[in-house]
Amino acid sequence: MYIEEVLILISQKLETVVETANPDSIYPMRKAITAFFLFAAWQGQNGQHEALNVFLYTVRASGWSGFMWHCIVLPFAKLLNIGSLLPIKQAALLASPHLPWWSLVDGKHLIQLWAVATLEVPYTDEIGQSVADTLLQIASNGCLQPHIPISMWPWLNKCPSLPPVCTGRRQGSALSVIQKVRSLGDIEILKSYMLLVWSEWDPLYSGRAHNYSGQHWSHPKSLHEMCTSIREDFGGIGMEHHQEDLLQRLDHILGQLDLGLKHLQQHKPSLDEGGIQQMKEQYRKLKEVLSRR
Repeated sequence: MYIEEVLILISQKLETVVETANPDSIYPMRKAITAFFLFAAWQGQNGQHEALNVFLYTVRASGWSGFMWHCIVLPFAKLLNIGSLLPIKQAALLASPHLPWWSLVDGKHLIQLWAVATLEVPYTDEIGQSVADTLLQIASNGCLQPHIPISMWPWLNKCPSLPPVCTGRRQGSALSVIQKVRSLGDIEILKSYMLLVWSEWDPLYSGRAHNYSGQHWSHPKSLHEMCTSIREDFGGIGMEHHQEDLLQRLDHILGQLDLGLKHLQQHKPSLDEGGIQQMKEQYRKLKEVLSRR
């Protein structure tokens, strides 16, 4: 009974922090939340998933502070090792976008466990979103990218709707990721990839600090690579329907950007006018290249 009462108190505290305070206030609680995660995982093995749901709710609300979850990497791997408990693996997949993939150097075993789990857990839109987000984050890490099983890339064809704040989409437009996807030689995956990373929420990744107002964001190498891909991969006979899909996506993004800052800040407060103008410039350039085909 005592454990259940403590669980209720912790859950209520986390919910209060998430609902009433700035997400940054979650950071000082990271050690306590990690301990809570371990307890939630143990409880989940016994068929009780309330604590895991609260943990997932918390990490999603942490926004960019999601990079703080270094301490859950090892227990995360242990959760994926539990073969018979699909709800636990499902929770691990939903938490996977919040792991610090950007800083991991040796993650081969973890990626293998993660990939196997994606085959075992029944597909939902939320699972698809988490897997795509995580896949793009792993791909942006040069140490981890070679360990991605080739069977994971078709997940992009499911085209889940990624949220406004999405680390995978932002990092996933890096030059190395574009080049990797192009090297697969699969036009459907390449198109799905572009439809995912093109968004009104993020400029194309430049490899520098996330600063919308800096002029160095205007022409990242990733933009040049995407323009090259449009000319070389999507040109020629038989590519008309792919071109139409890409053009429709670009028109949607530019239309959303034209709605203005206040409309977009409802979903991503960190956006500013400089960011919107830079995204307009990038996506107009892509549309210009695509319209020439």
